Amino acid sequence: MILYIIGGVAALGLGIWLGLPGRYDRDIDEIDRVIEEGGGRRKKVKRHFTPMAWMKRNVSVNTPSRAGRRFEVRDPEDRD
Repeated sequence: MILYIIGGVAALGLGIWLGLPGRYDRDIDEIDRVIEEGGGRRKKVKRHFTPMAWMKRNVSVNTPSRAGRRFEVRDPEDRD
């Protein structure tokens, strides 16, 4: 029983340790240099079918474009 408790505490400690954010060891000058250079060219992500998509019918790899959707701002007092 004591081994289960010790194992549980060790697993909890390991989980917390692995869940901590990583250390970022870059100096300010290097960060400024990368920012000034710009992002460069973005990589295009290749879409793949997944096993879940194979089980469903009419599933497309392409995601719909958000260009057609518009965000509309209304005044709360002008509601119907």
